[in-house]
Amino acid sequence: MLQSMIKAGFMVVACMWGAFANAGAITCLPSNERVATLDDAVLCATRNGPNANISTPADVDALIDDLGFAWVKEGELTAPGTNDLFKVSADSWGTDVNGMWYIDASFWTMYSRAVISMHVGEGGGNPDAFAWLITPGEVSGTFSYERVAGKGGGLSNLFLWGSGTPKTSVSEPNIAILLLLGFISVFAVRRRT
Repeated sequence: MLQSMIKAGFMVVACMWGAFANAGAITCLPSNERVATLDDAVLCATRNGPNANISTPADVDALIDDLGFAWVKEGELTAPGTNDLFKVSADSWGTDVNGMWYIDASFWTMYSRAVISMHVGEGGGNPDAFAWLITPGEVSGTFSYERVAGKGGGLSNLFLWGSGTPKTSVSEPNIAILLLLGFISVFAVRRRT
């Protein structure tokens, strides 16, 4: 009987831990001329044509629903380095780029949503700009950009945008421990009778 309850407790804990999932790498489509991938993100949007750079809050708002909050630029990079709350390292800054992005942890104390945008120049290919909605709470990830076809389109800039009010987390009781204590209590009461 005790073994059955212990096994049931472990199953409950395993199921609860298995329920947690993270977003992953997202490649923006279409990907026949220019391919850009970023993780950890939950959404990607693209922009084409003249003046496609995502450089103003209105540009971000046009691509990513802002839920009524203004977007604020918190980092702007035209080469690997650090600016405000945003840092990027990369193996190059051109048409075939692999790198890492970093958001300062203090960002998430000010905002509940983050967008990283990338502009690659117009130059005869699409898309010309990309924007990813970052998984809330993430502070680092990888990115890549490749010009598959067409001309121009070298990596021009990466921006970090913030929006929304931070979510304050209130710790909930540990359900797994409470369930295990409940099973043990039932066993103890049953054993006495």
